[in-house]
Amino acid sequence: MNTRHLIILSRASFFLGVVVGFVLSVIAIWNNLESTNYYFTGVKYASFKGLHCPQMIASTEKGIVTAVFKNPTNEEDDFFYRAEISGKAFSTRKIEGQIAVPPHQAKNVQFTVDANDVDLLFFILVKLTILPNSVHPSQESTCGMMVANILGFTGWQVTIAALLLSISGIVLGLGLWRGTGPKADQDRQRIAQVLGTVVLLTFLATYMGWWAVATALTVVMILLMVISLRFAFA
Repeated sequence: MNTRHLIILSRASFFLGVVVGFVLSVIAIWNNLESTNYYFTGVKYASFKGLHCPQMIASTEKGIVTAVFKNPTNEEDDFFYRAEISGKAFSTRKIEGQIAVPPHQAKNVQFTVDANDVDLLFFILVKLTILPNSVHPSQESTCGMMVANILGFTGWQVTIAALLLSISGIVLGLGLWRGTGPKADQDRQRIAQVLGTVVLLTFLATYMGWWAVATALTVVMILLMVISLRFAFA
C-alpha cells in the first residue's frame, strides 16, 4: 500500500471513529436531557449516583435498569424507594420497595423496561426517588434510553461495538496519520490529536454523569470537527 493510500486510510479511519463517538455522545446527552425534562417538578433533591440505564435498547428487547444502593456508614441503612417509568401519553407506572443494606456494603435492585414504556416517540425514561431517614436525605435520579430497530442486535451489543469502533478508529487513524503525514502536516496532526482526546474525554464525562462537561465537550468536538475536516483533505 503506497503512502497516498495510507493517508486516505488514516483520515477515513480517524473521522469514522470521531463521527461514531460524536453520535454516541449525542445520544447519551439527549437521553439525559429528555429524562430530566420529563420528570422536572421544580423541586430538587440530592443526586443519587446509583441509577444505571442502558444507552439504547432494541424495540423487541427487555432492558434492565439497575439501582445500586451503597451504605458507607457504620449502621444498617433502609432505603425506601419509588421508581417511575414512562409510558404512552404520560401513563407512567410506579414500582415501590424497600431494601436493607448492611454497613459498608451495597445491594442492587433491577427493573425491566420494554417498548410498552416508550414515550416521546422513542424514549424510555426512568426516575428513582429515595425517601429520607436518619442516615441519608431525600435523593433522586433520572435516566433515559433510546429505543430503536437495530437489525436484531441488542442495545448493549450496538453500544459496545460502536464504542470499540470509535476508539479503535481514532487510535488507528492517529497512528497512521503520524506515520505517513509530512512534517508540514504537524498543525493538522495536532488538531486531530486534540479532537481525538476530546472525544475520549466526552465518553468519560457521560459515563461519570458530568452532563454539563459532556455538553461543553460536544460543542468543542463540533468546532474541531469542522476545523479538522477543512484541513484534512486540503
